[in-house]
Amino acid sequence: MMRLLPMDVPAEIHRRVSEGEGGRLRPEEIIVARGPLVIMAHGLMAVDASARGDFWITSEMGDLSFEEAEEALRRWSAKH
Repeated sequence: MMRLLPMDVPAEIHRRVSEGEGGRLRPEEIIVARGPLVIMAHGLMAVDASARGDFWITSEMGDLSFEEAEEALRRWSAKH
């Protein structure tokens, strides 16, 4: 079970850019957005399902995949 993460920790959404996309010659990652973890988690949920594997969140608490961000949102929304 995932521990309850703080919602306000600074975080970034990263995206893996494929080779040749946007004139790039090799794969790399770019930062798409920065802000509080809860906002970045909501942002990640807005990514099209077919592209979600190319996105993840980084923060001082560690990296979060789409599934982990979705679980964090579920836990933050649960009544305690």
